[in-house]
Amino acid sequence: MMKNPAQVLQKNLVKRKYDEDYIKYGFSLCGDETAPRPQSIICGDQLSNESMVPSKLKRHLYSNPPSCANKDKQYFKRCLEQNKKQKKFMKSAVTVSEKALEASYHVAKLIARQKKPHTVGETLIKSACKEIVRLILGPNEVKEVNKVSLSADTVKT
Repeated sequence: MMKNPAQVLQKNLVKRKYDEDYIKYGFSLCGDETAPRPQSIICGDQLSNESMVPSKLKRHLYSNPPSCANKDKQYFKRCLEQNKKQKKFMKSAVTVSEKALEASYHVAKLIARQKKPHTVGETLIKSACKEIVRLILGPNEVKEVNKVSLSADTVKT
């Protein structure tokens, strides 16, 4: 029975697994268990699965920011933790702005249904919302209401 060339290539293809020791070369795990890929902690480059060998990771470390070549394992662990915190912060910031954008669209829709000029959102509705939130929830929560854009120029329905 003759084997298909694609099947032969599939068999010869070795899926490398991430080793925790690769952090000393400045790489963390990216992807999942079925398709792991090394990602540089410093520059963010993702290498292929085939590049997940110490010699290639070292080569990347010494060539793509050479200033980090002599750093120790603890340095890369700190950088990785910093990157995770930064990613978490950015995700929360984007989520808040998405909610503010959604609120802006809902208010614009309500204004359009009432056939009122969109300037009413900027002049009356936002001011009223800020006052209600300030009285009920407190002055700190007013900052969240300020993120909602109700300007007639920026709201597009």
